[in-house]
Order: sequence, then C-alpha cells, then structure tokens
Amino acid sequence: MIASILAVLAGFALMVVVVMLTTPILAKVFLRGTTPGALTTSYLVSNLTMAALAALGGGYLTSRLAPHAPMAHGAALAALMLLMSLASMRQSLGSQPRWYAVTLATVMPVLTLGGAWLCSGAMP
Repeated sequence: MIASILAVLAGFALMVVVVMLTTPILAKVFLRGTTPGALTTSYLVSNLTMAALAALGGGYLTSRLAPHAPMAHGAALAALMLLMSLASMRQSLGSQPRWYAVTLATVMPVLTLGGAWLCSGAMP
C-alpha cells in the first residue's frame, strides 16, 4: 500500500518539478514586453506542451514504480490530476482563457494515462 502511494506521489512530484522549472523560463521567453498579467497564446501553448510532457513523464514514472497493476496506478495519478485541474479551474476563473483550463482538465489526465500505458507494456 505504501509503495503504491509513493509511486503516485513520485509521478506527481515529477510533474510538479517539470512545470515549476519550465514555467518561469517560458514566461521570460514568451511574456517579455507584455502587460503584466497578460498571457499570450504562444506562452499558453508552450506551457501546455511542457505540461503534456510532464503528464506523460509522471504517468510513466508512476507506472514504472508501481509494485503491481501499473495502469491502475497511472489511473490514480490521472484522477489526482483531474481533481487538481478542476480545483485550479475554479480558482483561476477569469485569469486564464477557458480553452486553456479545459485543456488542462481534460487532456492532461489522458496523457498521464498514456505515459502509464507506454510503461506498462500494454502496447501490441
């Protein structure tokens, strides 16, 4: 049980680290010279790209560390991502475009499952 929890937390931690390290870099590159608080489409798309890579990596790591049932562990991380995305969506109403928040809430959990699937050997 503890190994399962740690596997999910490790995948989540990887995702957080990737996003925390890349977001300031992307902001510096894509938000230079813009009005403070303004989010450009290029910044949002690049940020989604890094979040997608983080989701794949998090799902993969969770599945790799899972003591059994790698896809179930990936699904647990995907469910956590969905809950976190929905909470973030509520908190950031009006400060982010709706398409961005909806993409985070829908695509990232799916990509997390995709990372778990890649690791689980479920491919034909």
